[in-house]
Amino acid sequence: MKWGLLFSATVATGLLFSSCKKNNNNADNATPGQPQLAVQIKASNTNSNVGQKSTANANILWTSGYAYPRKIVFEAKQNDLSVQFTSTADQQIDLMASIAASFGNFTLPAGVYDEVELKIDLDKKGHDPAMALEGTFTNNTTTYPVRVEIDDFLELKTESEDVTISNDSIYTAVTTIDLSTITSGITENMLLNAQLTNGTIVISPTSNTWMYHTILNNLGSRHHHCVFEHHHH
Repeated sequence: MKWGLLFSATVATGLLFSSCKKNNNNADNATPGQPQLAVQIKASNTNSNVGQKSTANANILWTSGYAYPRKIVFEAKQNDLSVQFTSTADQQIDLMASIAASFGNFTLPAGVYDEVELKIDLDKKGHDPAMALEGTFTNNTTTYPVRVEIDDFLELKTESEDVTISNDSIYTAVTTIDLSTITSGITENMLLNAQLTNGTIVISPTSNTWMYHTILNNLGSRHHHCVFEHHHH
C-alpha cells in the first residue's frame, strides 16, 4: 500500500516557545510500526425534508455527489501541548460510494490525543466544483431534478472524542456529511419558485444564489461527525 503525502507538524505550548516542521513525500518512508492515519468523507441521510407539516411529502432525495479535498489539518492536544499535522490531497471523492476512498494520509506519533479537530478543505479543480450534489425535488404534484455546485472554498470542520493512537496500527478518520441538514432554511415554496436551467433547479453562485449561500453556510458552519476506526497492520 502506498501512502502519498505532504506532511508537516507543529508542536507548541501555550506560550509558543518551540516549533518543529517535518516533510515526508511518502508514508512508506516512515519508521516501521509507526501509526498511520487516512481520511474518508461520505454522505448520510440523503433525504432532505423541505416541506411544512401540512406538506410533509416535499423533499429532496440526493442520489449522487462528489467532493474535492485539497488540504487536511489534524489538530489536537497531546500531553497538554497543542499539535498540528497537515496533509494534502488531489482526487475526486465519490460521496455515495459503497466503499469510501481514502485520502490525505498522515504518519502520527503514538499517544493519546485530546480535543481532536479534523479540518478538510475543499476547493474547485479546473471547471469542477469543490463539491457537487445531484438529486430530485418532489412534492405531492411536482418533480424537478436538483443540482448543487459549490464553487467556493469550503472548510468542513469536525470534532471527535479523544483518540488513542498505538504503534503498528492504521486508523481511518471517517467524516460524515448529514445531507438532511444542508437545506435547513430552504422551503418548498423557494424550490417551486426557483429559476430552472434546462428543467433543472441548479443551485450555484450564479443560479438561485440565496439558496446557494444557505447551503454553503450550513456546510461550513457546522461540526460534522467524525469517527476514528482502528485497523491493525
